[in-house]
Amino acid sequence: MVPGPAWKPPDVLARTGAFPNPDTVVAGRTAYSTSKLAAIYLVHEYARRLPAGIDAVAYNPGFVPGTSLARNADPVSRFAMRRILPVMTLTPFATSRNAAGRYLADVVLGTPQAPTGSYVDRSRVDRSSEESYDPRREGELWDAAERFTAA
Repeated sequence: MVPGPAWKPPDVLARTGAFPNPDTVVAGRTAYSTSKLAAIYLVHEYARRLPAGIDAVAYNPGFVPGTSLARNADPVSRFAMRRILPVMTLTPFATSRNAAGRYLADVVLGTPQAPTGSYVDRSRVDRSSEESYDPRREGELWDAAERFTAA
């Protein structure tokens, strides 16, 4: 349901219309997945820059049906996301909202052990996508975030 990220320079991503056909569901979902990649880039950069004892960890709850992720989708997709796909939480392919909250609490409390810069997929430390390990993009995004938020 969600296409892969489509990385572009941060100055492009920060503007409306960063993806073709910006008013479409596909563009919105591409922006969503790209923002998740950006968050992992920033976690890696924080891990390099923060002083010892302050950790930055990326957390992925997995697919959590029943949220508003499909709020702008077509009526059939919205119906499926709200009424049918929550049944998937009974399988390993989806996470309930309650389980996602418990997993996040575990990460915050230090279970599982997640060193700074790690990626936690639901309840276990794992590697994120190969694309998410790009020090050049991480630094470029950090620099852009500093520029965007400077007073």
